[in-house]
Amino acid sequence: MARINAHGKLSSKKITKTPEIYFDRENDFASIKIGKGVEAKSYEKNGFVFCEDSRGKIIEIQILNLSDLAKGLKKSA
Repeated sequence: MARINAHGKLSSKKITKTPEIYFDRENDFASIKIGKGVEAKSYEKNGFVFCEDSRGKIIEIQILNLSDLAKGLKKSA
């Protein structure tokens, strides 16, 4: 017997659109999810962390020091 509700089957997949952006001002951190997948490898470069899936495709970018990035953008403007 299938379990259903007014919105369809309970097992239906959640539809999400990318990019998904997350801010954590308390910890001075931001994350931009740009693709689906499971992180297999990550590396840091110039204050950014790049997360790749098993095929080497970048699926997420994390900004470690969000306030430093904002200060740098103000200086260049």
